[in-house]
Amino acid sequence: MRCIRLGDVVGGVPTGSAHPHKHQPIVPPVNDSPAPAAATPSAAATPQPLWAYVSPFVAYLLFTSIEGKGWLGIPYEGWYCLKVLVVLGLLWFFHREWPRWSTRGVGLGALMGVVGLVVWLVLDWLQGVIPGFNAMVASVLGTREGFQPFGEHGVNLHSLAFVLVRLTGLALVVPIMEEIFWRGFLARYLIDENFTAVPQGKFTLQSFWIVTLAFVAVHPELLAALAWGALVNWLYRKTGNVWACVAMHAVTNLLLGGWILATGEWRLW
Repeated sequence: MRCIRLGDVVGGVPTGSAHPHKHQPIVPPVNDSPAPAAATPSAAATPQPLWAYVSPFVAYLLFTSIEGKGWLGIPYEGWYCLKVLVVLGLLWFFHREWPRWSTRGVGLGALMGVVGLVVWLVLDWLQGVIPGFNAMVASVLGTREGFQPFGEHGVNLHSLAFVLVRLTGLALVVPIMEEIFWRGFLARYLIDENFTAVPQGKFTLQSFWIVTLAFVAVHPELLAALAWGALVNWLYRKTGNVWACVAMHAVTNLLLGGWILATGEWRLW
């Protein structure tokens, strides 16, 4: 056995060793391939609150299609009250998904609601005096079935309660439900499927008229609906606030409800 003297050891390594052990630094392997790019979520993968905008409108149309048929032995008043409750529930459930409440342009919207009532009544009258026009419209869009709430029993607690519900539907439920659908959703969806990224009030020529004509398609008062729909689109474009449109719609409908009760024009319900 070979003896190693203390002087033969330098730094802990025997100098006389035939095979000295050198401490090599550990170098991690180098990966020359580029790092993968960070994944970015695509617009298509971004969830859209589509049903928050659409479902109240769809529910309203479904109930409207059956409310006068007397199904399950439930009269029109019962179905209408159920419709108001269901749609109100949907509006409340989804309201956090919509644009936040803003007062921008709401005063102008209320003023335009008064103008809208005058436009609606004048053009509805004009449509009625043009020979054959109402018949032509009815053959395409159908007619609105009016409802006389007082019936053969006259004014009583039951009929007054239903009138209150009817006005609630006319001046609260319908304005919110329709404006959230027509202008909050459809006007923007026609521009980009990622509709919540489209600023409020933005229109293209195509989206402006598609929304207007679609609004006309569910209102047999064709001339009135055409003009009123164009006016509320203009308001939306000017204010960039769907709540201004709700204000216009609510004022027009509330005043229209008063007109109906005062004149007995039940077909306008």
